[in-house]
Amino acid sequence: MAKKKAIKLAAASAVAASAFVAAAPAQTDAASNVAVEVSKAVTQMKKAYHTYSDVTAQGKFAPIADVYKEYNAAKKAYANAKAVVTKAGGSAKEAYLAQLDATYNEYIAKRVVTYIDAFNYATALEDKKEALEAALEEKEWEKAEELYHEISYELNTRTVILHRVYGQTARNLLVDAFKVEAQDTRDSITNEVSVKMYYDKAKDLVAEGKLEDAKKAMDHVADYVAKLDKDTDFGAYLLTQVSEVKAAYEAKLAPAVESVSAINATQVEVKFNTPISKASLFADGVSGAFKGTATVTLTSIDGVPSGGLTGTLSADGKTLTITAANALSKRYDVVVDGLKGLNDKDLTKYNKVSDFAADTTAPMVLSTTKKTASTFTVKFSEPMNNLGTVSYKLADGTTVNAGGTGVTNDFAPGAQEVTFTVGTDVAAGKQVTATFVGAQDQALNLLSPNPATVSFVKGDKDGVAPTVTSLTAVNNKTIEVKFSEELQANPAITGFAGALTFKQDSSDKTKYTIVSDTANTGLKAVEISAGYTDLSGETGAAYSKVLNFDLDTVAPKVASSKVTTINGAEYLEVTFDEAVETEASLATVEVTGTKVSNYVTTNITAVNVPVAKFVQDASDKKVYRIALADLLGANDTKGATYSLTLTGKTAASATVALVNDVSGNVGPSSTKVSVTRSEDATSPSNTKATLDTTFSTNGIQVNADKTITVRFNQELDGASATNVANYKFDGAVVEKAVLNAYGTPAGKQDVTLTIKEGSNNFTGLRNVTISGVKAKNGLAMDTVNTQEVLVENVAPTVTAAKLTAPGVITLTFSEAVYNDVDAAAGDFDLYVGGTKVTATTLDTEDVLKADAKTTLTLTVGGTALTADDLAKGLSVKPVAAGTLDIKDANDNLLSVSSVTVAQ
Repeated sequence: MAKKKAIKLAAASAVAASAFVAAAPAQTDAASNVAVEVSKAVTQMKKAYHTYSDVTAQGKFAPIADVYKEYNAAKKAYANAKAVVTKAGGSAKEAYLAQLDATYNEYIAKRVVTYIDAFNYATALEDKKEALEAALEEKEWEKAEELYHEISYELNTRTVILHRVYGQTARNLLVDAFKVEAQDTRDSITNEVSVKMYYDKAKDLVAEGKLEDAKKAMDHVADYVAKLDKDTDFGAYLLTQVSEVKAAYEAKLAPAVESVSAINATQVEVKFNTPISKASLFADGVSGAFKGTATVTLTSIDGVPSGGLTGTLSADGKTLTITAANALSKRYDVVVDGLKGLNDKDLTKYNKVSDFAADTTAPMVLSTTKKTASTFTVKFSEPMNNLGTVSYKLADGTTVNAGGTGVTNDFAPGAQEVTFTVGTDVAAGKQVTATFVGAQDQALNLLSPNPATVSFVKGDKDGVAPTVTSLTAVNNKTIEVKFSEELQANPAITGFAGALTFKQDSSDKTKYTIVSDTANTGLKAVEISAGYTDLSGETGAAYSKVLNFDLDTVAPKVASSKVTTINGAEYLEVTFDEAVETEASLATVEVTGTKVSNYVTTNITAVNVPVAKFVQDASDKKVYRIALADLLGANDTKGATYSLTLTGKTAASATVALVNDVSGNVGPSSTKVSVTRSEDATSPSNTKATLDTTFSTNGIQVNADKTITVRFNQELDGASATNVANYKFDGAVVEKAVLNAYGTPAGKQDVTLTIKEGSNNFTGLRNVTISGVKAKNGLAMDTVNTQEVLVENVAPTVTAAKLTAPGVITLTFSEAVYNDVDAAAGDFDLYVGGTKVTATTLDTEDVLKADAKTTLTLTVGGTALTADDLAKGLSVKPVAAGTLDIKDANDNLLSVSSVTVAQ
């Protein structure tokens, strides 16, 4: 991008130079040179046009420097010719002037100027496109969103500049090379930016407790969320954000019943707005019977009792399916009460009358699944009252007995799934067809079609008995056993003490993890008992192995710690590197350390947290949590950052381990953690932040160093106050926003903005928009639109260096510069053939600001330059960083690293 910037600077210099030349037209002999000068000017103006048009006609761009060169030459020739014509006078004067003006308007104003404007604009648009690509590459999502909107603004309002260019070929080339590419890059993340915008909004709304509005924001982009590509960095980031915002939303949501509807004769579906705790719903915490007699009731108003009720909860916890013993019909008083959401909030009691229409929908067979070689499960679309008459036949028409050693089933009224077992009467490999005639659902609707058939193909024993392929001890309470194939049921185990819990691996059905409630120690002979059966009915032989239950000798360690929010409360979460148990003698967790608040560091008062507050996660035995309110005690300061040490203590205040692993290895007695306490959600004022208009009229002040101070009327939320996207200055880029300390002056808070160097090309009044900044209470400000004068901040550069006399180097700059009386030893060092000439420091001539000029001279003192020096090549470099004092009219410091001196 530096190359493009240099082109723009060169252009600015060229324009300035042409203006200077135009002010002093050459003196010519009017009588003899009028026609010649007019012809030269006309030719040069046309040449300036053809400099780019002939190249764009070939599908390429001419170097913009060449276009500027011929453009400036044309302006000079035009001004010179007009001066000659005016001075000469005569009868042809008006015709000559008309010819010059017509040519200038046609070829320069209409063509060259519009092309230069368009090309400069196009390269600026290209900069934004490349910046967007870089932001995506660097995963700077906030910046990517900002650039997305900037490019959208350009495409929607300013690309007309490209369409004003004379000539279809040049116009199309600019549009295709710059506008279309920028548009394609912008469009590639439209979906992602849409999701980000609305979920950022939803996040703020959730924080403010505006849950209804938050849901509307999330619902608005539901289709866009569905289209997110999790395989891209942006998509994966957004899906995480979506999940977090939804979790925060549901954490604040009071559980409620959204709808109640009958789905068949004996089943009712209850939908909740947020996941429900199974523990609060079912007697066993899983499914089946409800926890209390008043938890879920269906009381008939029309004398059609529901009978006993059972239920199942969907995987997402939001849909409860209630199954009644009797067919439901007409009106029922539905009560759902006493439940809790997974966010630990109480369900709002539901008590309404629902009218359940009689079930007239015929049941169907949904699926047939083979469980083992001889057992098959048939699933119906709803609970069945009876199977009617069921008969079985082989493919050749032979009847198979129902029952005994023929085909049996485990059907009971109200079942939705039925298991059929094919007995020894049927040989392996034979297909059995079961025919249902007159089967009915709970509302006595006949099965459709009626009769209906399903088929089973009995498998044969595969001739290969299952075997144990591995048996290992994980720790003194856990073993793993892997078989050669899947089993019909859990195996029997001896030699592994304690009550055992079996868990079949969800992805590898041949693998089991068995956990004991008792610690096993030393060497033990563990046996997998004979009789474990594979799916074909083959049984395996006993397998025995001596396992070492003292294999784990490594003490547990703290893997990580973080602050997390659960149900609106903040907790310190400590994660160990393995499953652990609380040390039996642990009585308290002693908390010591320091805190930093408002830039001041202090030691905290020691806090002793009872062991009951040091809570292990119910499902992840590696994780413990302590509520920050308990952890910090009287040291609790909103917004403070803490460096803490947690130490285990016995009842007698002796130091003891916090945890031990399940193998008995002693864990750490202390751990260091960092904690950042969140700010208050609201402030006493509960008002929005506004600009302090008593400060510099509009609350904004441009400082001498070109930084900008924005003053607000109250304390701010730091994240939004330092977000550069919240400050927009037309024609300039805000690079940094720094939040100053609150209270200077009293009751105010300043933000200091830095404009990106080189981003502001012109001095003048600009539109300013400030929005999105929040007060410390979380309330966002109303958008402010105002105006402010900005001073251009494009640094001058050296465009040429030439040896203009044996001891003089003339530097040419991109714009007029000055160098007041220089107190420093010098500005530049001289290099010959790349080697610094010792004790030769060059100082530019002294030029007052009022006399700024585009060339300055350096005088080479000391050793005279030789022909050999010239042959090796000369260059000049700044003496040291920060020592240059050459500036342009707006006090932008010269930007230069090394310049080759031409001869």
